[in-house]
Amino acid sequence: MKIWILESDVNNYEGFREVIDLRVDEWCSFDGRSKAEGWKPMLVEEEEGTQEMGNTPGFFMPIFDKKAVDISKDFLQDKAEILPLEFEGKIDEYYLINVTEVLDCIDYEKSIYERYSEGGRIMCFDNYAFIEEKVKGKHIFKIVDEPLSYCFISDEFREKIINSDLVGFDIRLAWDSESDELIKAPF
Repeated sequence: MKIWILESDVNNYEGFREVIDLRVDEWCSFDGRSKAEGWKPMLVEEEEGTQEMGNTPGFFMPIFDKKAVDISKDFLQDKAEILPLEFEGKIDEYYLINVTEVLDCIDYEKSIYERYSEGGRIMCFDNYAFIEEKVKGKHIFKIVDEPLSYCFISDEFREKIINSDLVGFDIRLAWDSESDELIKAPF
């Protein structure tokens, strides 16, 4: 079994930024909490650049265009909210993917991580190791120690993206259950 980190390829494709900056408490609320009730489409604009737009513009969390949502809808159902964004006066082209599945699935004995000196909370992971039984059948999720950080996806979700004609995804291996070698976490 393999677990992957889902990101956008910001080196080769355009990204978005919010028009009205989110307050810290608003940004921090994207930690697995539902946002669907009362959601008003967030106004976004293209970052200044000359690159082409991919199916997943770079942002602080996943954004999919309509095509990417249609292709991945089965993997997102009941695990993430598909929240419309307003871009160039339209609200039916791009969607913020608010991952609501947050798992306590880290194998702490095999993972390598750093803790804050006060309180002992985990500051960051150098290498991830997962408890296989807890991630089996989970296609998109975040982890309790870093709910504002990476979105993880299953091998099946990755294959769906790769076997489509979607562009702009940057999917990196986070963990391989069949390997004793730990994979360096991206920063």
